Amino acid sequence: MSQFPPPVNPDDLGRGPMIMGLTWTFTALAVIAVSLRFYLRSKLSSGPALEDWLMGAALACDIVSQSFVTVGYHYGLGKHDASLTPDQMINVLKWMWLANTPGLVVSILARISIAILLVRLFGVHKWLKWFIIVVTAMCTILTIIILPCTYLQSTPVSGNWDPHTPAKHWDPRIYIDIAFFSQALWTFSDLTFVLFPIMVIWRLQMALRQRIGLVLLMSASLFTMVMSILKTIGLQRIADQQADPTATDVQYDATLEILWSCLEQACVIIMGCVPSLRAVTKLELTKSISSSLDSILRRRKSSSLKDHKYESSGVPYVPYDSLEMSTDRLGRADGTIRPPFTAVAMYEEGHVGSQQDLVKKNGILSTTEASVSYSRGWDNV
Repeated sequence: MSQFPPPVNPDDLGRGPMIMGLTWTFTALAVIAVSLRFYLRSKLSSGPALEDWLMGAALACDIVSQSFVTVGYHYGLGKHDASLTPDQMINVLKWMWLANTPGLVVSILARISIAILLVRLFGVHKWLKWFIIVVTAMCTILTIIILPCTYLQSTPVSGNWDPHTPAKHWDPRIYIDIAFFSQALWTFSDLTFVLFPIMVIWRLQMALRQRIGLVLLMSASLFTMVMSILKTIGLQRIADQQADPTATDVQYDATLEILWSCLEQACVIIMGCVPSLRAVTKLELTKSISSSLDSILRRRKSSSLKDHKYESSGVPYVPYDSLEMSTDRLGRADGTIRPPFTAVAMYEEGHVGSQQDLVKKNGILSTTEASVSYSRGWDNV
């Protein structure tokens, strides 16, 4: 007879490795983004501004939160509940709970940093400026309310993660409703903080290519909104499980909420740094590389166009460097036309030299390329 529920393999790590791999990868990207942001500020301006320090503080809180999740993974975070001992289950729930606090701080500090940057960029539009300020203030107030509620909903505090501790509990719907409303407001801010600036950018008097580039730059933050939506859905699932006394594998299912929370924390930091990282094009090294690549591409394009032009006309193309200057003929060589035409180079000493010498001795600063059309009638001249 088959056993129900089926036995769980205690060696099955479940979702733990996936959670660790994804969350630490995104945290590493956040570290790189913030570090590059501070580097650009120190190189291209007077130093980090308030929004930069807030983003740096958010990154520090994110690392703390990820560290708590890692400790929970050590105790079995991500495994099926049936494969954990009671002590392991308590420790996993404890570290999941503790990771929630710095995670909330990350979400609000990063969004305040983004709000300050948006106000500086688009503050000339009063309606947008005050919309950003009001929405950010509401998110901040709700987060301040949620932080103490995270622990005070159970007395003693250990009752939040230890079901064996005699404790008095709030109605779980109170915390869930506050958290749900706060997360929904964050999702709304992620959407509008992208949508409204895009509306302003699209009306600017600039090249279409530049407007599209700025719109795509701002739209990158929509990825944070997706993580926020998934986190909101996860909150609803947790609420449903808490209301169902027959629910099983509650900790295992709640690990998805941990995953979405950690990814949202890292994404809001990364996407909040994207507008500032655009300044990397102003670094001297970047300018030098860009200029070199542009020069190579221009030369190749010019050479390709010349080869195509003269090959299609049946006239051989003579490279620029192989031309010799002539004092008695202009554009004609042995009675034939061979574009590009030769030219006369007169030196101060009165002698005639090669074109290569012309460049070296007379210091030509720039050259202008021109295309000349001709007809066979020139042969009779």
